[in-house]
Amino acid sequence: MRETMQLKFMNMFHSILSFTMDGTYKWILEAIGIVLLVLIINFFAKRGLEKLHLYFERTNQIWKDSFVQSFYRPLSAYIWFYAFFQLIDLISHRVFEGTIFSNLPKVLSIGLVSAIAWFLMRWKKAIIFNMHLQSLKHDQPIDSGKIDVINKMWTIIILFLAALSVLEITGQNINTLIAFGGVGGLAIAFASQEMIANFFGGLMVYVTQPFTVGDWINLPERKVEGNVEEIGWYMTRVRTFEKRPIYIPNSMFSKVVVMNPARMSHRKFDETIGIRYSDMPVARHIISDITTMLIDHFHVDRRLGPTVNLEGFGSYAVNIHISAYLLDIDHRSYIQAKQEILFSIYNILNKHGAEIALPTSLQLYKEV
Repeated sequence: MRETMQLKFMNMFHSILSFTMDGTYKWILEAIGIVLLVLIINFFAKRGLEKLHLYFERTNQIWKDSFVQSFYRPLSAYIWFYAFFQLIDLISHRVFEGTIFSNLPKVLSIGLVSAIAWFLMRWKKAIIFNMHLQSLKHDQPIDSGKIDVINKMWTIIILFLAALSVLEITGQNINTLIAFGGVGGLAIAFASQEMIANFFGGLMVYVTQPFTVGDWINLPERKVEGNVEEIGWYMTRVRTFEKRPIYIPNSMFSKVVVMNPARMSHRKFDETIGIRYSDMPVARHIISDITTMLIDHFHVDRRLGPTVNLEGFGSYAVNIHISAYLLDIDHRSYIQAKQEILFSIYNILNKHGAEIALPTSLQLYKEV
């Protein structure tokens, strides 16, 4: 009984095999073979790249690791892309006795160029991410503005080279396109002068870097002041201190004065106080004590030397001018330091029995 069942199974298997191998349905096995081959290649490629990733991660070879991590998805996508079109070509030949894609090699070449461009974009992104990660790890800040411009320039280069490769594959005459682009580009340039001006304005901002993201800038001629949130190719977004976003075309930065208080080396403390004329006998001591206080104050830069002097005689007060350069650049820190200095000045005045002069008026009443 058992031998009879085995014989029936073998006869059924041979029947199926002869049915598929007689030439009519042989393409089914070929299609299954292609799919299995793709699965096997993907499996071994993934395992191999995972082992390389673990090795480079363990040995702290971050740049090689970024290459490996960026490689698998474009590789897998191209393998499936290649297999899909091979299957379509196989079915069209065996079933319809024709071909759907007459330029299959060109299609596969375009797919390869796209996969390489995708890989380069992923690798670029991984490199930039690792640069930021290393800067945080070693406490060495990097210029985010320069990283941003490098990122965008490499994006343009990769896309440009990919486009040229596709044109070359499709048999387009690049010289003819360039010549046509020269004539057509002239007409387009007149129609899009503002766009081109903003593009090159953004490029110059990236190259010269009068400011970067996070800087506090001031455009006095346009009455715009705030923090830079984003520098795009066409416009820059600035958020004012009232938290309102302002979008500035990049071409404007080549036409107006841009003040960047975020890059000042110091903030200047500049105040004038008025004491009473009756406090004139202790004015010298007040000036001396304020000078000593500023020299010893940790917020004040001693190298630039504070200045405290009798400025003049006002209509109701003796004016003392106080000037010093503070090391605090941040606005909040500066306000806090200024407050501490003002409290110290007030304590010095109290110490000498002096007071801030206030305007007074004398009213005369005539008895009737």
